[in-house]
Amino acid sequence: MLISNSQMDLQWIERPVRDIVVRHTLSKGTKVRFKKRTVIIEEGSIVQHAYVIFKGWAAYYLSNPCGQARIASLVGPLRSFGLGPALDQLPVKVSIVAVEDCEMYRVSRSDLIQAMQEDVNFGIEMVSVVNMRVRSILEGANIFSSLSTPEQRLIYYFISLLQSEGVKEDGEWYALPVNLCHEQIGEIIDTSRITVCRMFNRFKQTEKLKMEHNRIYIHKKFVENYLRTELLSSFLL
Repeated sequence: MLISNSQMDLQWIERPVRDIVVRHTLSKGTKVRFKKRTVIIEEGSIVQHAYVIFKGWAAYYLSNPCGQARIASLVGPLRSFGLGPALDQLPVKVSIVAVEDCEMYRVSRSDLIQAMQEDVNFGIEMVSVVNMRVRSILEGANIFSSLSTPEQRLIYYFISLLQSEGVKEDGEWYALPVNLCHEQIGEIIDTSRITVCRMFNRFKQTEKLKMEHNRIYIHKKFVENYLRTELLSSFLL
């Protein structure tokens, strides 16, 4: 299956945290829930906790000098956020917003520092988590700006989401793990809501995409045929 080929792995949404982080989070953390559209971390704030999501998705929002905010990156189940800001105690330049109802655990800064002092392996993993977050944001910005058409960027978005949680098959279709509105997808791939709407309608008419139970499904042949093209291979090989 081409979409599971490690040579074509996309890093825009980073890999899940390792078991050592999950165990510490469940042991020392506090379970919290956030409704869709809740601002979890506000831009300009000093962060006191790191979070690991166990259910749902959240988004990093960046604001431009005019105060307009757009989604820069997504974070899903078994991914973390807030670790770097919790450690460096500098005002954050982004806001984190729940794009679905979320269930997560948060761990205080003091517990994180204590665990890093007591367990070298845990400390190394914390550095790795922060590094992967930076890499994923940079890769997303680089790839989305390099792909020349909105359609190419939309397909890249689809494939990166499919790879983020492992491929979930439903017959001849792949199910996306999160369903954002057209405006939010447009923010990520740097195009207008109307353009996204038109692409969705065109993909539906050609049976490349369908919507069922508020979930987006992408046809296998559409995805795997695209993965065979030299365009995507030039970025991933």
